[in-house]
Amino acid sequence: MLNGEGDGAVTEEITLRRALPRDREAVARVESQATPNLSYLPQVFDLFLNDPQGDFSVAEVGGRVVACAKFTVLPDGSAWLEALRVLPDYQGLGIGKRFYRNFFAIAEDSGISTLRMYTNIANEKSKGLAERFGFQWVATYRGAQIPTAEISGTADSTGFQPVTDPRRAADLLMPHCEEWTGFLVMNRTFFPFVPATCARWATKGKVYEDPGTGDVIVLGARFMPKQALHIAFAEGEPARWLHFARRVARASDIERIQCMYPPRRADVEVFLLGKGFQPDAYDCIVMEATIQR
Repeated sequence: MLNGEGDGAVTEEITLRRALPRDREAVARVESQATPNLSYLPQVFDLFLNDPQGDFSVAEVGGRVVACAKFTVLPDGSAWLEALRVLPDYQGLGIGKRFYRNFFAIAEDSGISTLRMYTNIANEKSKGLAERFGFQWVATYRGAQIPTAEISGTADSTGFQPVTDPRRAADLLMPHCEEWTGFLVMNRTFFPFVPATCARWATKGKVYEDPGTGDVIVLGARFMPKQALHIAFAEGEPARWLHFARRVARASDIERIQCMYPPRRADVEVFLLGKGFQPDAYDCIVMEATIQR
């Protein structure tokens, strides 16, 4: 999630640089204070640090690491801006703006035209910071989750099998792009609902179909796979695809199952909540900016 700052001016004391292995503890400290209810950077630090396409940076003030942010390139070549964290005592100094300018500079250098981020609908600072740089609200999603052990019910899910052919995955998924509002979500990363995403997930074993019933589900995680199994998309008989998700989670000892879906999919929401899924406190919004070339 992106954290915004106030209107404070940028000062010469703020230095942005690429994150280094020695920054691990400092980054964890920043996140624990900036977003105490959303903490995952210690688990993904190495993944972010060693991303060959993206950029993981920190901000220093007086030689102290006080903020961090990640620029990630998604399968379709768009940029995903994430994990912008600023220590509370250093918010309002323009650090967030420095990171945004850095994001756009990286995008320009990389030939990337589209940048996106997300925040929860109640976070006006984050939303306002993005809007300052030309981002517009393009989609809304809501989430729900449940401990795997609490899912009840039986259904025949034995027919599901992985779809490994990228073209087959696109054929199965792309007709549902509009009703799913253009994104597929894992670990609160909003992947564009495009053939490139379908292809990447097919090759990584995240797309499944039951040829006999026509049921389709996209399952997995971008990172921290043992913490949660994410339902990024599901179509067909809900009892069957949820039973299959439970089977996958139990087989790998995954703690809980999560799903983010567009509000227009009231059928998915009614089913999940009826099965005991607990809704997230706030809807999330996706914001997008385009660089004109």
